[in-house]
Amino acid sequence: MMAISLISVTLMLILAAIAAYLSVKNLLRWKEIEMDTIRAKAFLDKSFLNANFKLTLAASGLVFIHFMMMKYVEFTGFPLQGLLNIIYFSFFLGSALALTLLTYIWYKLLF
Repeated sequence: MMAISLISVTLMLILAAIAAYLSVKNLLRWKEIEMDTIRAKAFLDKSFLNANFKLTLAASGLVFIHFMMMKYVEFTGFPLQGLLNIIYFSFFLGSALALTLLTYIWYKLLF
């Protein structure tokens, strides 16, 4: 179980580093590009809006489920062992992946 937790945390750190890098690139590009161009690109591309909404919903939902599991464990004192531990980390890893993909979609839009 410790190996799964270590792999999960390592993947989350990698995803966080990728998201941070893309966010900085997006921010620098955002300052250069005109707002009308961004509006046109975002609202003319329906797939961008669909992906943006879906990934935002997925990230929010996964963080919510992760938080609810954390509170359940806190209130009941039930230990996270075995499959529950994997599920617990999977929700957080899934939310990190959704946010990284969301940052990448914005990167594709801006560049």
